[in-house]
Amino acid sequence: MAKHQHYVPRLLLRGFLSQNGNEADKERVRVIDLEKQREIITSIDNIMGEGKFNEWWIDDETVASIDPLADHLEKDIAPLIHRIREEKRIEQTPDVISDLSLFLAFQFIRTKKMRLMPERLNEQIRSHVRRMGLDPERVKGLQEWNENTLKAQHAKHQIDGLRKYAEIISEKVFFVMTAPEGASFYLSDHPVALHSDQDRPGIMQGLGIGVPYIQIYLPISADVMLCAYDPAVLGDLMRGRDEEMNKGRAMALKALMDGRITAAQMRHCVEQEKEHDIVTPTIAAIRAGGPVAIEKEQVDTYNSLQVFHAHRFVVDPRGEFDIVAEMLAERTASASNLR
Repeated sequence: MAKHQHYVPRLLLRGFLSQNGNEADKERVRVIDLEKQREIITSIDNIMGEGKFNEWWIDDETVASIDPLADHLEKDIAPLIHRIREEKRIEQTPDVISDLSLFLAFQFIRTKKMRLMPERLNEQIRSHVRRMGLDPERVKGLQEWNENTLKAQHAKHQIDGLRKYAEIISEKVFFVMTAPEGASFYLSDHPVALHSDQDRPGIMQGLGIGVPYIQIYLPISADVMLCAYDPAVLGDLMRGRDEEMNKGRAMALKALMDGRITAAQMRHCVEQEKEHDIVTPTIAAIRAGGPVAIEKEQVDTYNSLQVFHAHRFVVDPRGEFDIVAEMLAERTASASNLR
C-alpha cells in the first residue's frame, strides 16, 4: 500500500483529536467531508493526505519526493508547537519568529488546494478561449494538466517559494488567540487562512500574505490559534482608539466650557475612559506574543474562515460542526456566482 503522505501533518491534527468518548486515545478525529456533506470518524493517519502525494516521476525510471523535506521541517518545529500549545504564548525572539514563519509558509503552500490552483486557473482560461470560438489546443501556453505535471509544479513551487514566503511572513506580528471553555477551533485541509478588514480596490482586492493589513491565522490546537498580523493592523487599532478617546475628551471639554460639568467631573470622565479602554491592553498582549482571549462569537468567525478556505475536509474536535451548514450554503452560492 502506498505511503499516506500528509499535506496537513499529524503534528497539527493531534491538536484536534476528538473530544468524544475515548476516540482521542486512538488518535481519531471528527471530520466533515464538504464534498459529500457527511461526517466521518477516522484516524489521523488516514486524513488530509494521499498515497504518494509528495512524489512525482522525473522520467520513466526516476521518482523524486519532497516528503523527506516535509518530515525534516515537522520534526524541527514540533517542540516549539508543543510549547506554544502548553504555554499559550509566543516567545518574541528572532529564532522563534523565523521558525514559525517557515512553518506557516510551508503549510500555506503544501496543500491539495494549492496544488490544484494552476489547473483550475488554466481550465478557466481554456473555457474563456472556447467561449471566444477559438481552439485552446492551438493557443501557446495552454496545456492539459495531468497528475504528474501538477505534482512536479507543486514541488517546484514549494522549493522555490518557501524562503520568499517565510521572509514575508517573518515581518508580521506574531501572537496567539485562545478559545473560551465550551468552544473549539476548527482545522481545515487548507488551514493557513488569510483575512483582511480593509477594502482594497482594483488589483489589490485579492488576499495574499504580502498585501497591506493582512491577517494570517493557523489553528494549532482546539483552544490555541497562531496569528500573524501585518503591523499596519495594530496601527489601525491604535488610530481607532485614539480617535474615540479624543472624541470623548472633546465632548467632556465642551461640557466643561458650557458649565454642564465641573473640572472634577471631567477628570472622572477621562479616567473612566481609560478604564474602559480594551484596545491598549489587547495591543500590549499582542506585542508580547499573546495570549489574547476571545469569545465564542469570535471563534465562530475564525472557524468560518477555515470552512471557507477549505478544499474538502474540516475537523471539529467537538464533532458539532455548528456553522458548517451555513458556510456550505455560502460556498455553493459563491461557486454559482463564478460560473
